[in-house]
Order: sequence, then structure tokens, then C-alpha cells
Amino acid sequence: MTEPQQEMAAIAQPTMRFIPTERVRRWMQASTAWLALQEPERLFPALVASFVEVVPALRAAILWLATPSGLQPAAQAGLAMPSHLAAQWRQIKLRMGEGVAGLVWQRDTIVQQHGEHSYRELQGLVSAQAQTIFQEWSDLLPRSLKITATPLRAGNQFVGVLELIGVATEPLELEPDDLEMIASIVAAAIRNAQLYDEIRRSNQRLKAFDAVVTSISTAADLPDLVQSVLTVVLELTPAHSGALLIFDPAQERLQIGAWRAIDVAALACFDQAPVDASPCAEVVRYGQPAIRPLLNERGETALIAAGVTAAAYLPLLAGGTVTGVLALFGDLDLTSQIDKDLLMPICNQVGFAIANVRLYEDSQRERRKLNTVVESIAEGVLLCDRYGRLTLANQAAHELLEQDNLSFEMPLAAIPDLYDLRDLDGNPLTPDDLPFTRALRGNTFYDYRLMRRRADGSERFFSFTGAPAVNEKGDVEGAVITFRDITANQKVQRAKDEFLAVAAHELRSPLAAVRSYADLLLRREQQRDGDPRDIHGLTILTQQVAHMLRLVDNLLDVSRLDAGQFDLQYQPTNLVMLAQQVIDQQRPSAGNRELLLETETTELLVVCDAVRIRQVLTNLLNNAIKYSPPDSVISMRLRSALLPANSAPAVLISVSDQGSGIPASEQERVFQRYYRSPGRRGEGLGLGLYLSREIVQLHGGQIWIESREGQGSTFMVLLPAERPREMGVGSRE
Repeated sequence: MTEPQQEMAAIAQPTMRFIPTERVRRWMQASTAWLALQEPERLFPALVASFVEVVPALRAAILWLATPSGLQPAAQAGLAMPSHLAAQWRQIKLRMGEGVAGLVWQRDTIVQQHGEHSYRELQGLVSAQAQTIFQEWSDLLPRSLKITATPLRAGNQFVGVLELIGVATEPLELEPDDLEMIASIVAAAIRNAQLYDEIRRSNQRLKAFDAVVTSISTAADLPDLVQSVLTVVLELTPAHSGALLIFDPAQERLQIGAWRAIDVAALACFDQAPVDASPCAEVVRYGQPAIRPLLNERGETALIAAGVTAAAYLPLLAGGTVTGVLALFGDLDLTSQIDKDLLMPICNQVGFAIANVRLYEDSQRERRKLNTVVESIAEGVLLCDRYGRLTLANQAAHELLEQDNLSFEMPLAAIPDLYDLRDLDGNPLTPDDLPFTRALRGNTFYDYRLMRRRADGSERFFSFTGAPAVNEKGDVEGAVITFRDITANQKVQRAKDEFLAVAAHELRSPLAAVRSYADLLLRREQQRDGDPRDIHGLTILTQQVAHMLRLVDNLLDVSRLDAGQFDLQYQPTNLVMLAQQVIDQQRPSAGNRELLLETETTELLVVCDAVRIRQVLTNLLNNAIKYSPPDSVISMRLRSALLPANSAPAVLISVSDQGSGIPASEQERVFQRYYRSPGRRGEGLGLGLYLSREIVQLHGGQIWIESREGQGSTFMVLLPAERPREMGVGSRE
């Protein structure tokens, strides 16, 4: 015997001694039959039928069950109702205090009503709809009635009301004690069936979920997914046919994703229809199910013509967003038989599955587009995550790195070409100077030129450009590197350097002689007050020859740097005096531009090569003059500072102009050899800033630029006050 059966037996046991033996036997037989029925759809009709069979005076019995919305009839026995009345009768909902059953619910005790009245009149206050149904119901009953209704309680839980209808002139043969005892058994049987039904429905939901999840997981694409889901759902519902509609938010339209057991022509009201013109517009707009008979005025004529009378439109939701609609079709019973509690969680699961498939398909399309773009780039492209694992490599990268397989999440350490890199002088790079390391550190760089020596001794040169991949919070999540082979260009560059070095050596002596004779001729003409036109011509000649000599000297300095023969002659130097001399020397070429020297003291002593530092200051000042507009101010500032590495004393020199500024993309390149900023006026070979950087670095200092487009530029030089302990290349005692 089950626990609910034991509970009912325990309830019945104390009161059986007050009931006559024959009635005990009859009711025990009935209760045994009830306990054998666990399904509510079988138990409820059997309960009311037992009362009509056991109690001869009864004409009908009604079982009302408590629901969240009120008392609803669950079963009746004794009267054969027409089908239309049976359908309407099942829709009745009685609130507390309404009708005889509602009065029992309110008073929680047995209530009796009798007299020469119709069933409708004996019910008292009920809704207009219920009055109409009760009136038609009363036409099936005798005029003189006696209604006995008792509450059904299982412990402290109110289960419902049992309403017994007899003729007023015939005794019911049920004493109140008998009725209370029997009501306890009935309530326990009902509660046992309800618990059984909850377990059964839970198992059904689990099986339904399992079936839907299986169909989702095995689907290859969106059409396969919706067709599989529709097939599974139709097997779980009383619907005869159905369709799964996909919502396109971009077009504000529905389209038929799958259909079954119905002609597609009958679904024309859905396919590619604007949402507002669709029969299920409110489902898409509000995300709530709609279960109703079909209506011609809602555009469902074709469905009605196909033999469909009712529909259940259920939204497919993904986190509150409608991704589609599940449309189930059947007869009018569908509106009462459809289980929303079972289907809505499934619809949510399907909604998320559709959204995920769409996201996956969108991501695949974007990935294909990205791959097409990346593969079409002639340069090598590499992407890595924050942990230094490869996430993307195009074919050009495979070829440039001479790697057959650059696989997904391959550690960068497993790619030798990215680690065995050297600077252009052949010096091995530190890990911090490697391209990917710089990018992952947050640096953006352009045309970072490096070389790699192969096993056969040959050299290969690359130009790297890189940047960090930053998320919306500003955190570095990875890096992207592009690179190209510049070996051929580098060979041409070397040949050009060699040619220019030879040409510079060959030109230096004759140009020096020309300059000497030009100066001599100019002095003679000035002494004898010669023709002003001759003096002007000789002045231009001497200036141009001097300019040519500076260019030749720059070329010779480059060749000395490449050969490691760039000598530095250290001596104590007053930088303030040196800067003033440079400014005075550049005033004639400055025109109407104002040159200013700003310093905190009249003496700033530095141990340096005065000739080379003069060259640096001249290059910076000359550069500022070339790129500054007329009537602007160019300032040179000197002040004491400290080296960031060891806090040793230093001098900070800055040269500021009011020119057009330098874009951020070019600022790192202005110090490269022969680099000329595109579109900027001025003469020269593009060696002044390159030589300035090399000279400053040989002194153990630093040089950089601070500039914004349209706001001028400032070149900064941090120069150690003392001679560096480790001498640079080309330095000597």
C-alpha cells in the first residue's frame, strides 16, 4: 500500500465504526477502486460516477477543483450534456462565495440548498456567463432539488468541493459524519492523483527537453534545426499540424522555416509577411503566447479552408528577444488541451538555439570575409592573444617565415624566425625589443627594420609594423603584426650608402677648394666696393657651397657610423654658451622668425664632444626653421634634469617650433636614415635627425619628439652631464 493509501486508510479508520456495515462495504469497494486509479483523467470521472452508483437518490455529482484562478469543474456524472454545453461548462470559474461550491469554499463546511427552485436559482450569485450555463444545465434536472456540497481537504490543503445533486423528496442516505469521512478519502485520492500527475508531467517535460535538445544538437544548420524541432514538438502536443516561423528583425518580416502536415499554400499568410499584417503580430510584438480559434478577419482564411479551426502561437524567446514563432494547428479542443507550461520552456530553448545558430552563421560569414581580406594582403599578417598564442596567420606569413604549418594557438616561441631577430647592425635583440613583445606591451610602431641570419650565413631583412589589440576597457587582449621582406631594398640601400660614401669622399676636397676661392673672391669684392650684383652673386655662391659641404659632411658621418669609426672627443663644455653660438649662427637663415634661448642659468657644464653636440643643436634648429611659418617663434630651452635609469645628473634640451606638426604615424620614422616627411617642404637628404639621434645615443643620451598636428613640434634631448662609462661605437679615449 502506498503512503497516500495508508494516509487515507488512517483517515477512514477512526470513523468506520459509526457507519452501518453495508454502507461501509460499498464505500470501501469504491475507495479501493479510487486508490487504484492514479491518473487524474481516469480518477475524477470515476469519483463522481461512484457517488451516483452508490447513492440511489443522487441525480448528478460534480467535482470542483481549486485552481489559482478559482474553482473549476473537473468531472460530472449523472447527466448527458450536449457537446457545446460540456465545452462551455468546463470554462466556468467560481470565485470564493460564488454559487454553492464557492460558498463551501468560503465557509469551509458542508452547505445544503433545497426547494422548489431550478439549479440556476439555487446557485445564488454567480457571473452572467455561469448563470447562462447553469440555466441550460437546470433544464436537464428535476424542478425540486436538494444540493449537498462538502469541502475536500487533504490535511491543511483545500483541494476542492464535491457537489451532490438529488431530489428534495428523496433522502440522500448520507449522514454528515459519513460525508465527512468519504470526503477525506476523496480528497486524499485527488491529492495523490495530482502528485502523480505532477511527477508524470515533470517526466514528460524532461523527455520533451531531451528530445528537443537532441534534435538541436544533431542539427547541421538552421533549416535542419527548425525542421527537427517542429517534428519533435508535434509529437508532444495534440496539434494536427504546425509550422515554425523565423523572425527577421532587419526586414520586420516572418518567413516559414519549416512546416508539417499542412499544405504550404495555407501558410501564405505568414511567409514573408510584415509582422503587423501577420496573424501572430501580437506574439512577435509582446512575446506572449496566443491560443485562440482562427478568424477570417485575422487573415487566416486559407488555414480555415484547409480544415484548421484553432491555433496556438507560441513565441520563441532568446533572453526576452523574439527569434520566431511556433504555430500549432488543430480543432477547437486544441485551445483547452495545449500545455503552455510544457511548451514555453521548450520554445525558450529553441529560441536560444536559433539565436546561437544565427550568431554562429554571422560569425562564420565575418570570418570568411576577414580571411579573404587577410589572405589578399601581400604582407605577412600574424595575430596573437594576450598569452602569446597564435590566432591567425595568412599565407604570406607562412611563406615569409618559411613555416609549413602555423596552427591555431601555436605558441610564438615555437616560431624561430620571430625570436632569432637582430638589429640592422647584426646585434641580437633583447626579448623586450621583439616585435610581438612591444605590441603586447601596448606599443604601436611602424617600419621597425630587423634582420635574421639563416643557417647558410645569408641575411634576410624584414620591416615590421605592429599594434596592440585593445578591448573596450582599454586592456590589451592581443597583438597584430604585419611584416614584409625588404632584403632587396636593403641591398639597394647598402649600395646607395656605399656609392654616396665614395662620392662624398671624392667631392669633399674639390668643394672645399671651391668654397675657399669663393670666400676669397667675396672678401675682395667687399673690400673694393665692387658691383652689388657681383657681391650678391658671390654671397649666394658661398652659401650654396657651404650647404653642399654640410651635405657631404653628413654623408661622410653616415659612412663613419657604418664603419664604426665615428670618433667622439670629450671635453667640458658650457651648453648655454654653445647654444647661444648656434642661435647666433642661424639667425641669418631664420629670416623674420624669432629665435629665443631660455635657460635657468648662464652655465650648464657637460662633458661631451662639443663639435658633435653643436651639430645636433644646429640640425634641430635648422629643422625648426625649415618647417616654421614666417613671423613665428622658435625657442631653445635648457634646464637641469636627471637620467631615469640611475638618477645621474643630465641636461634637458628642447627645441620648439610653431609649424604644422608631425602626425603620430610618422613620429617614430623621422629619425630614420634618408627619411623625408611626405608633403613637407625643405631641402636636404633626410640625414640631419638620423645623425642627431646617433650622436645623442653615442653620448648615452636620449632623443624624442612631442608633436600634434597643427600645434607645432618639440624635439627633446636628454644629455648626461658626465661622460658615460660604457663608450658607444666609434668612441675613443
